[in-house]
Amino acid sequence: MASGMGSLVQLAHILWTHVLDQADYGRFAILEGVVYGFAAAVVTLAPHAYILVNVPKKPRAVIAESLGGLASLSLLIGTAAAAIVMVLPESLFVLEGELIPQWAVAGVVFAATISTARVMAQTINEVLSQPTRSALWSEFVEGTRPFIAITLFFLLGWTWEARWGGLVLAQVGAGIAAFLILSRQGWLLRPRSPSVLREPLRFSVPMIFASAAYVGYQSADRLYVALFNGVAAAGRYEAAYRIALLVSTVNVVTLHSFNPLFYAARARGDYDAAHRLLVRTSLQVAALVVLLVVLLPVVAYYTPILEESYRTSPSVIMSIPIIAAGVGCLGISLLWQASLLASSRARTASAISVGAAIVNLVADMLLVPRMGEVGAAWGTLIAFALMLVVTIAAVRAGKEGS
Repeated sequence: MASGMGSLVQLAHILWTHVLDQADYGRFAILEGVVYGFAAAVVTLAPHAYILVNVPKKPRAVIAESLGGLASLSLLIGTAAAAIVMVLPESLFVLEGELIPQWAVAGVVFAATISTARVMAQTINEVLSQPTRSALWSEFVEGTRPFIAITLFFLLGWTWEARWGGLVLAQVGAGIAAFLILSRQGWLLRPRSPSVLREPLRFSVPMIFASAAYVGYQSADRLYVALFNGVAAAGRYEAAYRIALLVSTVNVVTLHSFNPLFYAARARGDYDAAHRLLVRTSLQVAALVVLLVVLLPVVAYYTPILEESYRTSPSVIMSIPIIAAGVGCLGISLLWQASLLASSRARTASAISVGAAIVNLVADMLLVPRMGEVGAAWGTLIAFALMLVVTIAAVRAGKEGS
């Protein structure tokens, strides 16, 4: 029931932001998809995986010291990164003749930095089998963004700055609240010495590369399309991607329900039950994804969810089912990745993600100049499908080796 609430809120968020972002898909897609994505992957130091694996195993005081150290380090890195952005040459922020202001980039980096605490709060509640609170820190917070943007639209007009404000204000507000709540609950303690960070960083650093690679899948598509076909084409690809992201609702809700059960089973040594849960959940997700791959192009074409220029674009309608299938492969691969993380094989999981990102880059270079947005969609599907196959193979190989 709680996961269902989270899915409805995320669905509302996707639909609202999708409609609102059509004011300027190209510029805002770069800010949110590229800048925020990479900043969140790097400056947060990937605490999500570390919390999932270690909270069921270690005393709370030990985890709290690790999280306090990670949060402090994230704030230091993020603040320095935002400051550096403001002193770089303005020419670095021009794409296809359009300037993306440095203050906007720095603001997004700062928002991603503060969201470190939100990520921690979401994951802690997820591990503690409190999906309602987890949803509040994740989908609900995301769901507030379009409503903030609506308010700003009345003040600023139909501009990308209003969407930017919705992103920054929502993430900063949720992040500050999370810092205060986690501190009061005793989840953020000052480390006794820098050595406390050695083990969490050893686990998290490979996952930073994995997170950055995941963002790279999406960012490379947008940037290649913009460079070869223009910012308007990047907007069309973003329109298709947002519709296909409805599949991510399935992924997110499934992971919220799956992770606590899976890691708890692994922590108590019931590996067979964990594996059965993994296989059963993967089949359920696959069935739902197949249904959405068929339905989403129909919904996009026959409903006013897209403005007419996008709805009547063949490249948009053709790209939607391809991207949806790719996002579905990603969701199932994240389920199987949990088995690698639970076995302390973070480097393997990271290597698979980075390898798939490289494949995506190569596919984009080959396909985007010839096929435009549809080529980028195929690059996404190829990368995520490869990631799924290799992840399952790595899990099975590790199981046979043990």
